[in-house]
Amino acid sequence: MVIRTDTTELRSLRQEILKLLLSEHPASCLFCEEHDECKEFQGTIRKVGVTTGCRYCPNDARCELQEITEKVGLTETSYPVYYRGFSVEKYDPFYDRDYNLCILCGRCVRVCNSVRLNGTLSFKQRGKLTTIGPAFDRTHLEAGCEFCGACVSVCPTGALSAKVSKWYGKPDTQVTTTCVYCPVGCRLELQVKNNEVIDVLPNYDSPIDQGLICVKGRFAIPEYVLSPERLGTPSRLTPVGYEVISWDQAIDEAAKRLRGTKPEDKLVMVSPQLSNEDLFVAQQFTREVLGSDVVISSMMIDLGDDLVPFLELVTTTSTFDTIEDARGVLAVGFDSTYGYSPVGIRIKKAGREGALLVTLGACDSNLDMLSETAFQMEPPQWAEFLGSLVDYLARGGKGKVKVRKEWTSDIERISRIFSDSSTNILVIGQEAIFSPGRREIFEKARTLRDKLGWKIIVAHPYTNLLGMLAMGAFPGAKPGEFLKNGDAVTVDLPVIDLAKRKKVVYLIGEGRFDTIPDCDYLIYQNGLPPVASRQPDLILPASLFTESSGTTTNGEGRVLKIEKATEPFMDAKPDWWIFNRIAEKLNKGKLKYKDVAAVQTAIKKQVKGFYGGRKPVEFARINAERATKWLRGAPKQEGQSSGAGNNPSYRGIPLARVVAGMKAIDEWVNTSLLSDKEAQ
Repeated sequence: MVIRTDTTELRSLRQEILKLLLSEHPASCLFCEEHDECKEFQGTIRKVGVTTGCRYCPNDARCELQEITEKVGLTETSYPVYYRGFSVEKYDPFYDRDYNLCILCGRCVRVCNSVRLNGTLSFKQRGKLTTIGPAFDRTHLEAGCEFCGACVSVCPTGALSAKVSKWYGKPDTQVTTTCVYCPVGCRLELQVKNNEVIDVLPNYDSPIDQGLICVKGRFAIPEYVLSPERLGTPSRLTPVGYEVISWDQAIDEAAKRLRGTKPEDKLVMVSPQLSNEDLFVAQQFTREVLGSDVVISSMMIDLGDDLVPFLELVTTTSTFDTIEDARGVLAVGFDSTYGYSPVGIRIKKAGREGALLVTLGACDSNLDMLSETAFQMEPPQWAEFLGSLVDYLARGGKGKVKVRKEWTSDIERISRIFSDSSTNILVIGQEAIFSPGRREIFEKARTLRDKLGWKIIVAHPYTNLLGMLAMGAFPGAKPGEFLKNGDAVTVDLPVIDLAKRKKVVYLIGEGRFDTIPDCDYLIYQNGLPPVASRQPDLILPASLFTESSGTTTNGEGRVLKIEKATEPFMDAKPDWWIFNRIAEKLNKGKLKYKDVAAVQTAIKKQVKGFYGGRKPVEFARINAERATKWLRGAPKQEGQSSGAGNNPSYRGIPLARVVAGMKAIDEWVNTSLLSDKEAQ
């Protein structure tokens, strides 16, 4: 049998089909002799809302219609042009929609429904009035759109275009890196032009996320790294405001303040979103240069005395692909609408393929539609509900279990199904981590894991928490002590009194001032300025993850590469470089790193097997039974909010502060929650 795919008749048919498509699409530039340079007919500088040709389209030079027109050899269209005259939709965050450019291929509908399993998009109307969007003329926010950008990525024309990058044109280069906004570790393709990150695309070859990234990785990076608020030069506080100084002056100032101060009078606080290399040098700087063993983070303050039980679960979390084989999934306080998309989609797939899916939350989540049962109750009741379920499962349905009357039938029903399932998974979401009964939730999760064989996944917001533990950027733990060596690790935390005034506080990548004690002198090392009544005394501008190389450790324990895509903003420097210079000024010659490669060499010597390969790094079991009270002094609740819960941040700066679309989502979520409470 011979199949012919390129005959005269087939070429003619292809041309006719393309002509029909172009009859409802601006096509003047496609057949113009000046379509490459457009010398004779120069474009107007006046802003217009109508795309009349390729030169005025945000997808120019990247449009599949341009490619296919050239490929089939079409030089003219004989059909009358019909312009549909739709208004460009700009009222939703992140991307605009111009359905005058839409060819109704349906890719966006299919990717939204079949790949992302969200179902926001569908075909509307009939004939020439056909468009694509949410049903019943709802906005994308009202329809539960995740703003993952999958529809924008697959659109063959300029019908869907990102607001931030739509007029930048084709990028010069593309750099593959790792997202550091959460612990999933999605692989990203940074689109770079003129030393600026103009757009971000998913990497469909990534085994971790398979290209299923969330709104933060897809749209929230360019606005953050290109923010007009970026710190570009060192500065110090004077009676009349901030004075711009050189790096030499800044290093001198920092060294002068740190020199001669007792270790107990200094506090170093690092962000869990720093790279492994920066965290390693930070702990080395704290211990070997400053002579202190106390290097903490806001994560520790968030968890307080529940820190050790939390870490015990995090270090034994299962890999994300175990969800695909699960026959039972219980999600507590977990919603993947605007984060943890690869985990959420895996849960949806498991539910669609017959796994028992049960959700427990305070309000609707994006998993509820595929769940067997969606329980909604106030967060203080979650621990009690989970405790009753665990007790029922542990007893095998026999004996008397203390349970509320209104829960009895539901708990009996789902526990029978969970008992018959070969593989069950508990997913602990961010809302559960910061709920009033989290300590009991952590304890019941350990019972499910140790006595009933459940897998546990903790969906926390602290990007490089495992890297922080492995690098020893943690009180009382040297590099490598948390890695698996056959023995359980007992965490002996020093008592930290936040009410005790310090002489110097050094913040690295932390923008929160609600977690630090009062101090005489505050050194602030970050990429964006803080918002708080307490102004830093010395500001050291740090480069961001798109501007420096290194590695990060995701929630599964995989060590992933971060690649430098652009040069640092103005005179910003990598965190490890700043530590190096201050140590040199303090006449401590123990930090002599010329580049990131030198830091990695030092890590290899102290943390054996850390860069071992593709397998996740294994961590030792933490002894949670000996957890002690280590935190004193309540936080002042001043300044910026935490990255905890549904308020994502990067290096202590809430994304909603610098990314317009994230602000719109934040306002929408808060309004919706308020409406739900009023309705109740």
